[in-house]
Amino acid sequence: MIITKKKFKELPDFPSYYQLSLDLFAKGKTTGANQNEAYLHYTKLSLARTKRGLKTLFPSDELKSTAANSSRKNWLLITEAWCGDAGNIVPMIANLAEAIKEVDLRIALRDEHPEIMDHFLTNGSRSIPIFVAMNSDMEYASHWGPRPRPAQKMVMNNKNNPQVSTEEFQVQLQKWYLEDRGATLDKELVEYLKL
Repeated sequence: MIITKKKFKELPDFPSYYQLSLDLFAKGKTTGANQNEAYLHYTKLSLARTKRGLKTLFPSDELKSTAANSSRKNWLLITEAWCGDAGNIVPMIANLAEAIKEVDLRIALRDEHPEIMDHFLTNGSRSIPIFVAMNSDMEYASHWGPRPRPAQKMVMNNKNNPQVSTEEFQVQLQKWYLEDRGATLDKELVEYLKL
């Protein structure tokens, strides 16, 4: 168990987290420890993606059925408002949670909860978003994240053998998300929730 029922219930739900992100950005701030122009720019992009995704990224019937039939209805999402991948992923999970009324989706901010985040490192780093579906006893088998496998492969290839600048790569990655339209994420969440 990485989190108690009490601690889980103390975390914000998605609407509260989203509103906090919008309110902070309106004040020239973001979530997390990095309060600089770059992170404000990332937050602006991520919030725009989240807004669009909430209107366009809807779970398939198979994903809704899989989630409804899963015994794991306590969902934890570790993220930050500035995370570019989160802007492309969180809306699908939020829309799925909205569709399955028994699901309780809570958000843990990575930088505020290292005691949670450090259970889900990716190659030793605090990569986000991370999605953890737990049962009523707050037990889980595994986690999903920080991004769909093809996108993760792109990131690792570019990290290990950079061919373009960071800025160019971010454009390429966002293009992948836009062309994929959540299809790969949907399939991977079906796989994950069937475990």
